[in-house]
Amino acid sequence: MRRRSAFVAMAAALAPAAAPRPALDQTWPTRPIRLILPYPPGGGTDTLARPWAERMRLKLGQPLVIENRGGGATNIGMEIAARTAPDGHSLIINTDNVALFPHLYQRLGYDLFRDFAAVSYLAASPLVLAANPAVPAATLQDVVALLRREPDQWVFANPSIGSPHHLGFELLAREAGLRMVQAEYRGGGPALAEVLAGHVHLGCFTLGAVNPHIQAGRLRAYAVLQPARSAAAPRIPTTAEAGYPAVVNSLRFVLLAPAGTPAQIVRRLHAATSEAMAEPALRGQLARAGFDVMTGTPEEATALLREEKARWAPILPGLNLRLD
Repeated sequence: MRRRSAFVAMAAALAPAAAPRPALDQTWPTRPIRLILPYPPGGGTDTLARPWAERMRLKLGQPLVIENRGGGATNIGMEIAARTAPDGHSLIINTDNVALFPHLYQRLGYDLFRDFAAVSYLAASPLVLAANPAVPAATLQDVVALLRREPDQWVFANPSIGSPHHLGFELLAREAGLRMVQAEYRGGGPALAEVLAGHVHLGCFTLGAVNPHIQAGRLRAYAVLQPARSAAAPRIPTTAEAGYPAVVNSLRFVLLAPAGTPAQIVRRLHAATSEAMAEPALRGQLARAGFDVMTGTPEEATALLREEKARWAPILPGLNLRLD
């Protein structure tokens, strides 16, 4: 299965160490690199980006300075990144969900394939449907029955309209015939905090962000939105096991640079990323946080982004989602 195969780390094609590099590649980076995360602090993107950025600092000789620019379903951060100078000193990490935004928005301030150069995928994280333990439902089937009975009594914490979390829940709502009140937040961190506090009831979260809360009993997990159970949390059943095999979605994180970034810098970023993600210590840290490492060439990353855009083209019209 093509999408499933993307979760396997791809072999990195690294240039020989002795090969001569252009002068620009030898001098870059000359200052700290700005790393835009188009989400508020505290979500799964931070969990992934911070340890990766530290390894990149050691390999590149300059720090990656993280700048959280949440809001607008990541479009604010994407527009900022699209306008930065293409000199290798500004990068952004987003999920490949951004590839389907042309199906959702009539007016975007950027074009993913025109304004950005894909560097590499970094990792994937399953999405988990989970609730505050006060919700009187032990299984996903119980949740479906509860929402059918009392659709106006329970609130879904939507981290961002059009996000993978939101679309995963909308897939479930379509397949199970549900409707539910939704409260919108500016990212996974604030949405998770509200569910933990009991102010809202149910959410769809990255496994990396919620696994510690699930293990501590602060959240009840109902299902991962994928065909197979996650190795990081094998006790959580899948949506397929609950009778909803079409409810499949995940977060796949991709590193992007502004279009026009010199090819030799993109190649060096890719090589350093592949080396970092091959380190056993980092792979173990990310696995414990609920991530599956996935890297690959810039060309492979671009192809996967185009596949994601094509995958959702026949699905989104049935969800009746237009966001502007």
